[in-house]
Amino acid sequence: MNQKQDFKSLKSKKRQSVLRSGFLLILASLCFNGLSANEKPNEIKYNEPLKVQTTVTGTVLDDLGTPLPGASIIEKGTTNGTQTDFDGNFTIDVAASATLVVSYVGFKTVEIAASSSPISVTLTEDAAALDEVVVTGYGSQSKRDVTGSVSTVDVEELNAVPATTFAQQLQGRAAGIGIVNDATPGGEATVRIRGFGTIGNNDPLYVIDGVPSRSQANLNPNDIESLQVLKDASAASIYGSRAANGVIIITTKKGKMGKPVITYDTYYGLQSGLGEVEALNAAELGEYLYLADLYAGKDPSHGQYSFGPNGEIGIPDYVFPSGAMEGDPGTDPDLYALEEGNIYAIVRAADTNWWNEVTRTAPILNHQISASGATENARYAFTLGYFAQDAITKFVGYNRTSIRANTEFKALNKKLTVGENLSVNFDNRKGGFGNDEEQNAVSGSYKHHPLLPIYDIAGNFAGSRGANLGNNFNPYATLYREQDNRTYRLRVFGNVFASYDITDDLQVKTSFGVDATGERGRYLRRQNPEYVEGNFISGSTSTNRYEYQWQWNTVLTYAKTWNEVHNFDAYVGVEGIEAYGEEFGASRNGYAFETLDIQRYLDLGDATTASNYGYAFRDYTLFSEFGKLNYNYDGKYLAQFILRNDASSRFQSASRSAIFPAFSLGWRVSDEAFMQNLEKVDELKLRYGWGKTGNQEIGDYNSYTTYRSNIFNAGYPIDGATGAPTLGFDVQSYGNPNAKWETTTSNNIGVDLSMFDRRFNIGLDLWD
Repeated sequence: MNQKQDFKSLKSKKRQSVLRSGFLLILASLCFNGLSANEKPNEIKYNEPLKVQTTVTGTVLDDLGTPLPGASIIEKGTTNGTQTDFDGNFTIDVAASATLVVSYVGFKTVEIAASSSPISVTLTEDAAALDEVVVTGYGSQSKRDVTGSVSTVDVEELNAVPATTFAQQLQGRAAGIGIVNDATPGGEATVRIRGFGTIGNNDPLYVIDGVPSRSQANLNPNDIESLQVLKDASAASIYGSRAANGVIIITTKKGKMGKPVITYDTYYGLQSGLGEVEALNAAELGEYLYLADLYAGKDPSHGQYSFGPNGEIGIPDYVFPSGAMEGDPGTDPDLYALEEGNIYAIVRAADTNWWNEVTRTAPILNHQISASGATENARYAFTLGYFAQDAITKFVGYNRTSIRANTEFKALNKKLTVGENLSVNFDNRKGGFGNDEEQNAVSGSYKHHPLLPIYDIAGNFAGSRGANLGNNFNPYATLYREQDNRTYRLRVFGNVFASYDITDDLQVKTSFGVDATGERGRYLRRQNPEYVEGNFISGSTSTNRYEYQWQWNTVLTYAKTWNEVHNFDAYVGVEGIEAYGEEFGASRNGYAFETLDIQRYLDLGDATTASNYGYAFRDYTLFSEFGKLNYNYDGKYLAQFILRNDASSRFQSASRSAIFPAFSLGWRVSDEAFMQNLEKVDELKLRYGWGKTGNQEIGDYNSYTTYRSNIFNAGYPIDGATGAPTLGFDVQSYGNPNAKWETTTSNNIGVDLSMFDRRFNIGLDLWD
């Protein structure tokens, strides 16, 4: 109670004090005004001139007339500045005689005089700045400072080629990279960086938004923002045991500063084969066979062709019965039969161009909707894409639906950054698409006999049961019968990450990534009675497989410049990877009908023909520590050092770990004083690199002996009975507990030259 009364008293005293102070201030003001009124105007003195201010408004555009949000406008010689809004507009108060400096990332900076009238500033792209930063390993680096062999691929040129995967688009885009296209929709291309480096797996490592993968499949090429290829060991060794075959680093599109942008892109095209298979027609093949016998010293003869005394080629009217002519009793249509136990399929002779019969002009189609944008504290990019491609071989096709979401947010005064990169892709491969099968349609188009037609006299597929017609499937029939085959695949790929700026020079970043794929296959077998070894067996096989790889890494990065000439940056990190995959499959034969609605269900086949299998096809872990140090003196003398230690479950403890060192040096000759008079040379840099990389693709259980259990390899009649062997185990493969890492050591000497305002660029590398 007393405290409350004292508080009121205190407030009353303060109020009185404030009133007295206010009264005195009013009185002083009146006196000052009175004095000022009596003072003559010409007696007013100024110690310094007043600065005349003006308000400048304007717009900043690129050379296409598109507004540039976030462009910087600075009053030259001061710290007074502002930025453009989402529409590229700005307003700034400056001295009337001021010069404005306008800049934007990736564009050349311009200076313009202040004006009271609205101004329009057009910025042009700076080619040197646009490709200045490249992603190399777990961080990024100025392209000027790169001392290893790194190629940057122009993404716009990449996407100018309609293709299923980015690897197919890479062909001819970078030196030292060989591409062999699968040539089937949905197929992966074979990529070789600087040739072959091992007798095992020679595929490069793909790193997409920081997540490593051995698969190029499913990724939408239109989502790619930048692509770099690390070719030599000094550049790639930061990835240690997975980098022996080179590394391809991909960064997907992120939101750009400005208001939301929604775009729709599409294309439609037609594909056809480049030329035709140079196969002999029926008459030419007959002549070839005649001459082959003649020059071999034999009497020319053939089960189908007849040969005259002067080499005349006689082509039969029928190939089944073999070599028969019109009127032959064996060609009576009433004799025709195509049923189990009674096959007499009469086939007329033809002159078939099998390449023309199995190929077509095929469409390719792509749709993509994108939405992106950014503010000072957030950026985002979303895409939805649909891609469809029919093969130039009939009854084969592919389609893919893809969704991508990349977001990033800043907090705590922009010290903390969190975000994610996520893509979900679903695709469907349709029909018989195997290129490696002996009886695939493309090889059949030049191996199948031209005397054979597609159909026999009853309209069924014609086969090769006549004499000397080879041992190939009817390629058109193969494609037709496999058109209902399907391989459905769902892939989820991406990562979540967070980084924190501990100080202006020190940052920590952590990332957790996942690459998970689920696949469902349905492969139908249709009756093939016309084939010389054919039968009336129909069947169905279903497969289910899944695989996943999770990856976690944490990197601590430090960057500092001393005395404006000593530039130093380094990072250290740890990484863990676990991968696992397994497959299960089952099949049945003996379906009563060959319709899709029947054969898609295994239960409708003959249960006595059922078979199944299951196995793990991937199972390993990898743990690594790594570090990288870059130093340059005044941007002229460059050095880089890399060290990585990998420990893989594919080896036993004695050789489980391996160390992969590397270093590289660079000299920017163009920055030397003696080069200053050569104005046409923009940049000349010499590079040397040495490094060691490794290969752990030796099989997940290489160091262990593995066993199998099946009746053929591991069945033995213990009781002597020949009809019921006891199932056991036998060795499938012998392990090598002393196996060591496969390593590759290489040297690289390189020269980079840019001339004529970077219009002419050349890179030369020699390596061993």
